[in-house]
Amino acid sequence: MANRTATEAQNIHGTNPQFLIEKIIRTRIYDSLYWKESCFALTAETLIDKAVNLTSIGGQYGNQKPTEFLCLALKMLQLQPEKEIVRLYIQNEDYKYLRALGAFYLRLTGTAVEIYQYLEPLLLDYRKLRRRNISGEFELTHVDEFVDDLLRSERVCDTILPRITKRHILEENGDLEPRLSPLEEDLEDEEIAEDSEGEITSEGEKMDQSRRTEGDRKLRTSSRERHDHRDSYRDSKDRDRRRDRRSHSSSRSHSRSRSRRRDRYSSKRSSRDRDRDRSRSRSRTRSRSRSTHRRNRETSRDRYRPSRRDRSRSRERSRDRRDRYSDYHRGSREGERYRRDDRSRGSPEERRSREREDNEESRAVPEGIKKKPSVSSKKVNALFKKTAVQAGEPKKAGKEGGGGASESLSVEETNKMRAALGLKPLKM
Repeated sequence: MANRTATEAQNIHGTNPQFLIEKIIRTRIYDSLYWKESCFALTAETLIDKAVNLTSIGGQYGNQKPTEFLCLALKMLQLQPEKEIVRLYIQNEDYKYLRALGAFYLRLTGTAVEIYQYLEPLLLDYRKLRRRNISGEFELTHVDEFVDDLLRSERVCDTILPRITKRHILEENGDLEPRLSPLEEDLEDEEIAEDSEGEITSEGEKMDQSRRTEGDRKLRTSSRERHDHRDSYRDSKDRDRRRDRRSHSSSRSHSRSRSRRRDRYSSKRSSRDRDRDRSRSRSRTRSRSRSTHRRNRETSRDRYRPSRRDRSRSRERSRDRRDRYSDYHRGSREGERYRRDDRSRGSPEERRSREREDNEESRAVPEGIKKKPSVSSKKVNALFKKTAVQAGEPKKAGKEGGGGASESLSVEETNKMRAALGLKPLKM
């Protein structure tokens, strides 16, 4: 109930008067302590006492708290006092904050003609006002500045002001008379004072002119004498200057000829120096190209030359091959003995694997080396039989066993058999 608009109040600018202040600020005003304690049950007459006790103007401060000035403005919108009461607020000269409150309310609710008619006279009020900014600090301002903001700005005391028509449009329509600035009256007074001073000084100027004419005559005669003396002095100076110019021109021509000679000599020198520098640069480039060509040759040779490591490796390989061939020749005979013994030992599977290995080694023997003829068991038995027939033994003995004939052989016969097999002969 306390926050509702009066039932007798009329809509302003087509809306509820309280809606002229934004809703967020309006709710903050309703929640403030000053509104609940001091603005409750106020009327248009009792509101004057609260306005007289104001100490500052402003919108919100600190943690977005509304000022007392803004709370009272909302209360006036809620009550909607008569226009005569608002005019008394504005015309009061004793209390400046009451005047500022009335001007702010009239700017929100009044028409354009009323605003210009009642607020423009306040531009002559130069009294000081305290304004509370958003940080909570006080700033110094004046009544005329506050009124000028109401007439020109769009937002004052965190409140959006309704738009009004421009003054020159109202003057063209005939709703307002052209405004006379107080400065124009001061300018007119100054012009009147200057005109009166001009009339007084006109009579004195006539006397001064007669005196000036006599003084001018005397000054003219003296000036003529001075001019004649100055002319003679100038003529003498001109002569001296001409002489100096001639001497200076001759010295200049001499210095120019010297400078030209020097320039020619310097140009020749510079051309010689350039030729020397060019020849030196060419020789340097040639020497660099030769050195780079030599380096490239050396690097190409080094690429195709075998290194020391490669040479040592090839030598070691050749030595190993030679040793292998010599070992093969030496150990071929002894190797056959060991192979025969190994073949007689072991299982048949092991013998087959050994024979395969021997065949692979025989294939790996190089072509230049001749293979020794292998002696089969049939040839050996045939030799034993021949020796036995030559010795005169019967054939039955040979059939029963080949070991008996070998025991009765002589040393010469065994040596023959060893020679046929490729073995060393026995010592006698």
